[in-house]
Amino acid sequence: MLRKNKSFKLFAFLFAVILLLSAVFSANVSASSYKTSTVGTEETSFSTYTYWEGLGSETKTMVYCKPMYKPQAVIDGATLGTAIFGSVNDICASNGYTYILDSTSNKVLVLDENYKLKVEINQIIYNGEALSIVGASGIFVKDEKIYIADTKNARILVINIKGEVLHYLTLPESKLIPKDFNYSPQKIAVDSRDYLYISSDGSYYGALVYSPTMEFLGFYGANAVAVSVGDVIKNFINNIFSTDEKRAASVRSLPYQFTDFVVGPNDFIYTVTSTGGTETPTGQVKRLNPGGKDVLGKEDYNFADIATKLAKPESLKAIDVDKDGFFYALESGLSNRIFWYDEESNLICVFGGNSGSQSQKGTVALGGAIAVNGTDVIVSDPVNKNITVYSITDYGNTVRLAQIDTLNDDFEQTVETWNEVIKTDVNNQLAYRGLAKAYYTMGEYDKALEYSKLGADRETYANAFVKLRTAFLEEWFTVGFLGLLIIIAVIFIALHFKKKKGIVLIKNDKVKNMLSSVFHPFEAFRLVKEKNMGSVVCATVLLALFYISAAVSDVASGYAFNRFDASSYNSFFVLLRTVALVLLFVIANWLVCVLMGGIGKLKEIYIVACYSLIPTIFATIFGVGLSHILSPDEFVFVTIFQTICTAYTFIIIAVGIMKIHDFEFGKFLLTTFVTVIAMLIIVFLIFLVFMLAQQVYGWIGTVFTEIKYR
Repeated sequence: MLRKNKSFKLFAFLFAVILLLSAVFSANVSASSYKTSTVGTEETSFSTYTYWEGLGSETKTMVYCKPMYKPQAVIDGATLGTAIFGSVNDICASNGYTYILDSTSNKVLVLDENYKLKVEINQIIYNGEALSIVGASGIFVKDEKIYIADTKNARILVINIKGEVLHYLTLPESKLIPKDFNYSPQKIAVDSRDYLYISSDGSYYGALVYSPTMEFLGFYGANAVAVSVGDVIKNFINNIFSTDEKRAASVRSLPYQFTDFVVGPNDFIYTVTSTGGTETPTGQVKRLNPGGKDVLGKEDYNFADIATKLAKPESLKAIDVDKDGFFYALESGLSNRIFWYDEESNLICVFGGNSGSQSQKGTVALGGAIAVNGTDVIVSDPVNKNITVYSITDYGNTVRLAQIDTLNDDFEQTVETWNEVIKTDVNNQLAYRGLAKAYYTMGEYDKALEYSKLGADRETYANAFVKLRTAFLEEWFTVGFLGLLIIIAVIFIALHFKKKKGIVLIKNDKVKNMLSSVFHPFEAFRLVKEKNMGSVVCATVLLALFYISAAVSDVASGYAFNRFDASSYNSFFVLLRTVALVLLFVIANWLVCVLMGGIGKLKEIYIVACYSLIPTIFATIFGVGLSHILSPDEFVFVTIFQTICTAYTFIIIAVGIMKIHDFEFGKFLLTTFVTVIAMLIIVFLIFLVFMLAQQVYGWIGTVFTEIKYR
């Protein structure tokens, strides 16, 4: 009886230690200064911010930054000295000029480099007859040819600066076009070879393509429907069991059509797709090669703002790209922000938008279209019937030029520039990453490691780490090799001496049995059942190690593998997925097996579950150690080893459960399946009790409040 009381006290003590460690690991550390600074937010009527990547568990972390764009001018009809715009349906820029499509007023306005009215095309002539472009929605200019997507009239008009129609295109007659195709042209783009691309509203086939001689060639760049494994299985089952009537009435999944597209450098087509804000959007921007294949490689990346509890994700509506491959995507809805990316899809900053007061300079009521004129960014506002011109700041231009040099691998020239950027704004992740790459190229690997950590650039960190490790091994290889030989020799001598003298390192039979469960699980768990050779104390120590190793893996892994974020990390969740999960399995298995003829005791199930964790604990600690030695490319073998150890844990627990309950393999599978269901039911009941407790607590609080005021 006394021995049992001691075991219980030790058991309680170890669990108290686990809870204490959980509290220690859960302690939140204040976020770094670069995540909280609000540099320069008062210099414009809108907040300029960016998203850092790789800081922790979150994919993207919003941080404020110094403004890179500022509002230069707001232009409307009164500003230009002409009639007030009927609308601003679309805009584009070419050779420094800005073209505004005002289809409501049936005209096109041309602004010069200073955004002054140069030409007003208020009449379009075709074969001596004036045409109406009321309802037109798209405009594009190349080589002084103005392309108008006359949506309402289902045609494309190509005119000159005098308003004379050079080409008149309607729906072509072709076997490539479906009979039910609704031709409603919205956007136009022309590449350097004069191939014409036209997007049509409601078309899921991609853009219509015309040759330089205006001959219809086919469709280009259609979006694909994302199909999951579940969709494939569902479709397979439906094809087998559904009738023709059910198939006819089924809903067909169609791809989203892109809402805007533009020709970029080297004739790559940049497209933007709107998902309507109905789901978490990803891959909204694509860069299509001449074959129509996306080469941007960002199918899983969200190019817009991340969704929050207070705001749903909004859709990107328009896009434009400059000569250096920087592209600007316009969000249209409540925010109307502009997302500025470089050619490798690194976010530079987010600016503009709706601050809640549409009268402020630099904010818009509704983002309609976007155009890039040099480094100026022009956004149309169809609600306020004006356009806003944003000009790049000195700081923004410095970042832009430094990033161009970085993308062109001119790293040595960027060191001084990036250091100046950091002095101006410590929130610039591109600066830290640019410096990390520059120092790596220059062979200063220690500095590369330092700035890689500051910029959360794990790829450059891993590359620099490999270089430093190689240099270290080259310098200390001889000493290390001799030291390893000495250690091996000492081990062999010690083993020989131990065998000769009959020294026993582990005298406790229960500890020996625990360790033998890894290599001889059948015999070890037979002894647990028949000879009472299991130890609750040893099992609890293993459970504590299971929790500690999981927490250490999260916190102390090598930087190239570590996604630890002290500001959001809470080891209570680690406690749930380690200790709580094991205890949940133990209780559920005992409840199920008691009802299904199992003879195992609760204590024995607990011992089996904890003993089975030894391979997983070892693999986790082994992985943490090697994460400080190996690079991610080399770590694949460790991952395979950890997977094997995890699988072996399940094998050991299967052997143990069969032994202590005296089950055959078939009955083990059945009881395990029922155990999993029981675990889900227990979790549901705990959640239900928690919710009811909250309701009761709230009710009691309400009653006391009523009594207090009465």
